[in-house]
Amino acid sequence: MKLLLFISAAVACLALSFVWREPWIGGVGLLIGFVAMFTDRDDVRLDDEKGSYETTKSVRNMRGRNR
Repeated sequence: MKLLLFISAAVACLALSFVWREPWIGGVGLLIGFVAMFTDRDDVRLDDEKGSYETTKSVRNMRGRNR
């Protein structure tokens, strides 16, 4: 949701820079776009982070070879 808000603010600033012919507003829009791009997180949890008792096959193989 935060990403959508940032992107819409960036697009609005870029549109306003063309309407008012002020290039600094477009620069602000680009900065907001970069902030949106670099602060976006991937909230998909991995199998090992779920707190389950089962681990992935690759983790079991790595643990088994070190013994």
